[in-house]
Amino acid sequence: MGRKDLKYRGTQCMNCETPLDVSEKYCHACGQLNSTKKLTIKDFIEEFFANFYAYDSRLRNTLLSLFLKPGIAAREFCEGKRHHHANPFRLFLSISIILFIVINLGSGFKTTTPEEKPTVKLTKEDSIQVSFKKNYESGILEIDKKTAKKFHRDSIYKANELGNDPENLNHLMIRVTTFRNYNLKNPQETPEIALKKLGYQNNNINRYLFNKAQNLKSNDVLREVRDYILNKLPFLIFLSIPFIALIFWVTFYDKKLNYTDHLVFSYNFYSFMFICMILYEILGFMSEDLSLFLIGTSFSILFPIYLYKSLRNFYQNSRWKTIFKFLLLNILFIPISLLAVFVLMAVSIILF
Repeated sequence: MGRKDLKYRGTQCMNCETPLDVSEKYCHACGQLNSTKKLTIKDFIEEFFANFYAYDSRLRNTLLSLFLKPGIAAREFCEGKRHHHANPFRLFLSISIILFIVINLGSGFKTTTPEEKPTVKLTKEDSIQVSFKKNYESGILEIDKKTAKKFHRDSIYKANELGNDPENLNHLMIRVTTFRNYNLKNPQETPEIALKKLGYQNNNINRYLFNKAQNLKSNDVLREVRDYILNKLPFLIFLSIPFIALIFWVTFYDKKLNYTDHLVFSYNFYSFMFICMILYEILGFMSEDLSLFLIGTSFSILFPIYLYKSLRNFYQNSRWKTIFKFLLLNILFIPISLLAVFVLMAVSIILF
């Protein structure tokens, strides 16, 4: 006999003591099952799997809707179908944590030689003799396009060898790798002494770069900075979603929706985006080129199309009105995105 059978129903909820009728399967006040039957091991196991399946079905319904019916899960959740879909905030938070873990695992797999100490070459001529298929992958960077000067990031260069072009990104990277290589060879020397011997100015910027160079795991500076920013990307988007929802609220001001409805829509959209990023990162374990291609294609084609379809299904505007507001959203997103990127870069450079 099951715990829901009529013979086990009471006239008072055993949890909140609300008066009940024997026809009520559940308490109308707290929702607990109206049953006086003692809990057996069998009942305990059945309830566990019933609750797990209930959550699993909500998760399954939400994931299927996210991929097959953009915007529908958010609309149904806002319309009151709360037990049919997973909680948008909880889902987004869970996916963000998974993405953070996968990105960190991916960074470990993609770094083929972590903590590797390079073979330091002291002369510019030695570095120019190095020949690989791809200059950047082999560590050769062009400093001056006019003179075609090439430098190797595993070498040490004095200030007079690099010249003075601080706005050149390659120049900056070679300076950082020079500081790292010199520190690996002379770990006992302070930044001030090292800068003096290398002929660089003993200013705040060079001391900062020298200290940060000591923390690098390799001489692939761009990759390390990129991985660091990607690690922080889920956190940045998490913080920016309330502001993004505000943009949706302003753009779709004519709809009878409150701010929370737009927030639900934002969480679902970025949940889909993060799930895709997780899949791309996993593919990156096998082929980093394929992963980068899919990421680039998604941000340029897939995600914009998905956003348009989500807007159409969630706000239920006409096609042309949705296109107009989609374009308006992109115009509003540009300054917000630039500001977010600027803040992220500033924070990343300070904390890197």
